[in-house]
Amino acid sequence: MYLEGKSYQQISNTLNKEKVLYPKHWKDTTIMKMIDNKVYMGDYEKGKSNTKDTLVYMNVVEPIISRAMWNEAQYQKEKNQRSYTRDRVYIFFQKLKCPKCNRIMKCKGSGGTKKKYMYYTCEYCKTYYREDKIEECLQRFILELVEYDMAVKKYFLPILADKKETKTEKLDQEIDTLQKQKERIKKAYVSGIVEMEDFSEDYKMIEEKINILETKKYEKLNTNSLSFTPQQLMANRDIEREKLIRDNKLNETLKQEWNKKSKEEKQEFISKFIESMTLLKNKNGEFYIDKINFRSSYIEQLTKFFALGIADIYVPVEVNEEEKEIRTSVNINQEQLDDYMQRLNKEFEIEFYELFSKNVNENEEEIEIKLNREKQKLIRLVAVKDNKTFSKSKKENYKIGAVISNQK
Repeated sequence: MYLEGKSYQQISNTLNKEKVLYPKHWKDTTIMKMIDNKVYMGDYEKGKSNTKDTLVYMNVVEPIISRAMWNEAQYQKEKNQRSYTRDRVYIFFQKLKCPKCNRIMKCKGSGGTKKKYMYYTCEYCKTYYREDKIEECLQRFILELVEYDMAVKKYFLPILADKKETKTEKLDQEIDTLQKQKERIKKAYVSGIVEMEDFSEDYKMIEEKINILETKKYEKLNTNSLSFTPQQLMANRDIEREKLIRDNKLNETLKQEWNKKSKEEKQEFISKFIESMTLLKNKNGEFYIDKINFRSSYIEQLTKFFALGIADIYVPVEVNEEEKEIRTSVNINQEQLDDYMQRLNKEFEIEFYELFSKNVNENEEEIEIKLNREKQKLIRLVAVKDNKTFSKSKKENYKIGAVISNQK
């Protein structure tokens, strides 16, 4: 059956269905071990668990199959594994946690001639999640990460670096070595050589080491060529974003950026930002995010951007009696705001409307904005606070304002 092209799982299913050697229950791993066992062609292997000390005694038992057939099966196995590995790349590998027991969910793929689906399963709680449904559920969240990543690479990467030497060859070599270790572990799992529990901690440790090395690499980048302030870079990003919005191309551009990635690249992208996540299903069977733990390197980047006043925080705002999530700049002072506005004004006709000002100890107010739908466009909100320390002084004030583009 194996030489006919059937998989381990298909063979075990057939044997169980036909009750071969009943009540024995056949498993795909049993079939795999049988295909790999040289005893069926008459050879005996001693010390097989330790490849360095393995001894092979040839033609010591009566063969069940010919040596040529066994070799053909090994060739078929290598061929299947190459195909299987290409097909079995899991985007959320080692990232999904079971909502019931909090264990990392295992990856599993369906076979056969029908359309192949990738699954994430908890064998303890019998929970199954289909990968394409998960990707569909997380699409908006993923596209926000894609937009963030594009902005960092194009505009904000120099901000993450200090003015130090530019040589990163040694770090590159270390990162490459660890990446190869990751690939070996993934291939071993996909090929059925190891179980999840055998490598889970090692895999996380390797990811963390790569994380640390990439951060060190950023720190070695040369920023002497940085000729813009953080707020001017933020304005450049907003100018590009606003142009895409006006041409109705922002969402399309982000989708293209995500969809052009291979599954391997999608997997690496998710790993770059997410440590782990838990999803739940509603009554209609639709997924929604319950909890996401982000990677420490991502949190460190956001913290640095927050300190510079260029972090985007989404807040609920009522715009023309419709509630929306609006990008808001926080921890920014008046000088930085003027710098941002000056750069933005080179492309658009921009005005700043102060919505209200208040003392930090006063109760929060609901933000409501009225715009001329035909002539005005809201770019972002800004929380201006000249003193960036968190003082308890009643004299400390801040103001909330709207950056508005006047359209002709």
